[in-house]
Amino acid sequence: MSKKTIVHTTTNLLLHIHVRPNAKTNAIREINSNNEIRIDIAADAQDGKANHALIDFIKSILKIPSNQLEIIHGHKQHDKVLRILTTSDNENDLIERLRNEIISK
Repeated sequence: MSKKTIVHTTTNLLLHIHVRPNAKTNAIREINSNNEIRIDIAADAQDGKANHALIDFIKSILKIPSNQLEIIHGHKQHDKVLRILTTSDNENDLIERLRNEIISK
């Protein structure tokens, strides 16, 4: 007798983001054909404020805890790489949530 087991493996979803700090509001401006994301962040780009605001903004859209989000490149630059720990079956859903945030604005 064989058992069917559902295995969810953790994977890294890497988001390439261009951040524009000091904007009027937090908003996703664009996701281009290469899945590069342009995001406006209202916080200043001083003392990591814009980075913290970016993490808070993304986690509120994706509805995931902040311990699953990490900036792995570009801490002091506009171009950043954000790593999201997720399961492989959840990856497309997360990307759709980001795309829907543009459409709903």
